[in-house]
Parts: sequence; C-alpha cells; structure tokens
Amino acid sequence: MARGSSESELHAAGIVECVTGQRLEPYDSCSECCDEFHDESTAVNGRYDFHVGQTGALEVTLATSRVAERNSRDWAPYRSPQPVPSLRNHWLVLVESTAKVKAPRKGKEGRGSPDFLERVGSGLAELERRGVSDLMWGSPCASDPFHDSGCPYGKLRRAGVQSAKAISSDGTGAISVTVLYGYDAMPTADEEGDRKKAARLERKQQAKEGRKPAPKTTESDELGPVQWSFDPGFIAHLERRRSQDEQREVEVSRSLFADQLSEFEIVKRAREEVAKRIDLARAMTWRERLPSPPKAKKADAGTDLVDLLEVEFLLHPDLAAKLNRVNPRRVRREVFFWLTWMRAPAWNRLTRHSLLPARDPELPDGVTGVWVGSLADSTHVLHWDDETGWVRHDWPDALPTSICRRKRAT
Repeated sequence: MARGSSESELHAAGIVECVTGQRLEPYDSCSECCDEFHDESTAVNGRYDFHVGQTGALEVTLATSRVAERNSRDWAPYRSPQPVPSLRNHWLVLVESTAKVKAPRKGKEGRGSPDFLERVGSGLAELERRGVSDLMWGSPCASDPFHDSGCPYGKLRRAGVQSAKAISSDGTGAISVTVLYGYDAMPTADEEGDRKKAARLERKQQAKEGRKPAPKTTESDELGPVQWSFDPGFIAHLERRRSQDEQREVEVSRSLFADQLSEFEIVKRAREEVAKRIDLARAMTWRERLPSPPKAKKADAGTDLVDLLEVEFLLHPDLAAKLNRVNPRRVRREVFFWLTWMRAPAWNRLTRHSLLPARDPELPDGVTGVWVGSLADSTHVLHWDDETGWVRHDWPDALPTSICRRKRAT
C-alpha cells in the first residue's frame, strides 16, 4: 500500500470482500503474518496489494495533502509545552497552516536558520514587557503602527502567528502551538519543494558527469516555450573561444601569406574572419513560438472528488504501473482510495446531500475501476467502473476479522 497504514489497508480489503462476495488474498507483503509473502511465484517488488477472486486485482492508497502532512509532522513536537527561558508565562499560540517551523534561509545563510521558538520567543517577551497577555491578528500596535523589524506584532505576524494568549503566569516560560489548518491552503503536491528537489538532483547529476550548468539566457520568458535553430548558448560558446579562433586563424594566414602581408595585416585579417563567422551564426539564429503545454492539474480541499482522484493518478503513476504488471487473466484492476481528514471536504460536499459524483473519472490505461472511502466516515463507500457507473455501498455490519488465509486457517 502506498503511503498508508496496514489497518486502513485491511479495512479496504474487508469492505471489498463483503461488497463483491469475492475472496481477497494478500499479494503484497501480508501485515497479519509478519510481512511475509503468500505468493512467491513472482518478484516481490512493485506488487499491488490484493488478489480479488480469480479475476481481480486491488491496490489501496491514501489521498491526502503532502503539504499538510509535512506541516503536521513538523509541528508535532511543538504541540506539547516547549520551555522558553526568556518568557515568564505559558503561551498558547495559534499559527496558520502555511507557517513554517524553520524560517526560510536568505542569500548565503547557513543551515542553522532560526526555528519558531527563537523567532516568536523574543516577540512574546516584548509583549510581556508591555503588559500584553492576549494577541489577535489585527491587534493594533500604538507604538509602531507600521510594524518595523523590531515591532513584536510585526515579528509575530511574519512568523505566521494568528493569535497568542498567556494561559498561566507561574514564572515558567513555555510555548504550546496549535495549527489552524485552512482547507484552501492544503494543496496535494508541494510544488515549491518539488522544484527545489529537482534542481538539486540536476546539479548533482551535472557535477557527477562533469557538465557545466546550462548558461542562463537574457531572453524574456514572455513568449513562453520557443524552438531555436541553435542552442541559445551556441553564440556564447563562439564568443568564449573567439581569441582561440583568432590565434588559429593568424597561424594559418601566416603560413600562407607571410611573404605577402605584414604581421599587422595578418592579425587584422584573422579578427575580421572570426567576426564574420560569429555574425553569420547570429544571423542564422531564429526562434519560433511553440504551443504552451497544458497546465498540470492541481488539487486542494476545494477540488471535487473526481478531479481529486485524477490528480492522484497523475502524481502517483506507480498505482497504475502495479496493476499493469498483473496476470492477463485478472481483468478487473481497481484502486481503493482512502480520503484522509485533509480531503474530507471533497467527500462531505457529496455525502451532505446524498449525492454521487457528476461525471465518470478518466482513469489511466490498465485501471478499470476505483473505490473511494473516507477515514472519517464509516457509513458507506463509493465504487465506479464502466459497467455500473458510480454506486454507493453501505459499510458491512461487520468486517472480516482477518484477510490472511493462513490466519483464518488457525
């Protein structure tokens, strides 16, 4: 199972078994018998999760927000009181979902960038000095309405603090953090993080292969994607080797015309010849605008359920890849998506009015159907395939206590 727990995986298997009446058997490692493999006839890497009867295959995964998951992990240590010697009170601090535990580095700062306690502790200490024990976003600062770098209100706001309240004053300074997860601020993918990661990998690969980074061009990006007759760096390459080409041309001319031309004329002739070549290359360089590529689909908590599933398939091509390696006799190849609380809005917008999705999903090649359930709702699941369309199935009264055939036999 991708990015999920064995408990939710087994719940999905139990639901599918009860709804379809088909026996499910673990094909990936079985969490009920010490992660062993029941079927050892094929390679163990890249397996889907369950065989479904004799003709089906099932992969189970979670649909979540990578950004919110990352923030949730980063903030976890701060939910319990963290001692701050510079404070006299225990402060309860509410931060927005996009607030970062570590301050972003600027320029050539080292890795030891200040963490949340360092940045916020000094601001709260200044509030204590001023006799302030309760702060809400928008609270006025009479001494500094424009919040310069030393203003505690501005410092706290820049750190993502929405509100702060001193809940005790026993002389023991501490900070506890609660994160306000805004649904619209929970995209599926961390695009900025992905871009930085891709750039780091590219630099490492260039260094490994001994390649220099691609030269930056001064051309405007307003045209979007363009096709060049030459690599834009070709002219720059000719300019870099201009002196070498001139010296080589001088040597050729000297060997041919030493008795006819003076040294000054030979050098002048060489410079003119090299300049002509560069001018010719520059004159032959053209560009043509190409069609803009389609924008990648994105998803957040405002995305409808079907769009959300399609984005998940785009972000995780391994879901379809596992099912495409199935034995040809297994013609039903389906993915079960569990929606985490971070994707609850997409589920609630349908269930609140007992609705089904308005359109069919566009599935990758090799995937014939999808199941969708919410980890926060144990009343029903949804299923789609070409034959039935979207269908609502109630949760069984009792799920199987085990999916493992070996465990059932004991």
